[in-house]
Amino acid sequence: MSSLPLHTVGLLALALISTMGGCQTVPTDALPPNQRAVLTEINATVNQQGRPCPVDSCLEDWPDAAALEQLDYWDCKAYAVAKADRLIRQSGYDPARLDYILVEGPPLHITHAALVVDGRWVLDSGLRCRDVCPLADFAAGLQVTGRLPVTELLYLRQALRVTRRAE
Repeated sequence: MSSLPLHTVGLLALALISTMGGCQTVPTDALPPNQRAVLTEINATVNQQGRPCPVDSCLEDWPDAAALEQLDYWDCKAYAVAKADRLIRQSGYDPARLDYILVEGPPLHITHAALVVDGRWVLDSGLRCRDVCPLADFAAGLQVTGRLPVTELLYLRQALRVTRRAE
């Protein structure tokens, strides 16, 4: 049996690895189809609710989910709150899986809010992604300027009210 020189074996191994793509793992961050369907449905349904804000921002504060129906117009904050509420109440999502995210930078004129599920899937009102999209795609070219767990919104509202009264 003839043997190949050691450098030839190394070159063959390198050629094999480079043509096969090297060591690769199967991506585990793909959104399961049943979860994608739920998120897509809720995102689309909520995006049809409310009257879209005719200017960049209509609401000074983050609205309470119970007050959404009384609003004249919805901005990105209202849409994000409505999506979180639907996921929790209708689909049984654990609120700890949901965050509000803020992004800014060109081409946006003002800070934009959206809902993030499991730290990586964004439900948006259509400005940055029409469907459910990965956070990296949503924030591409922008700066993430804030992130708030959905469970903390109540405390943020209370702190803002106290601060305004003190001014």
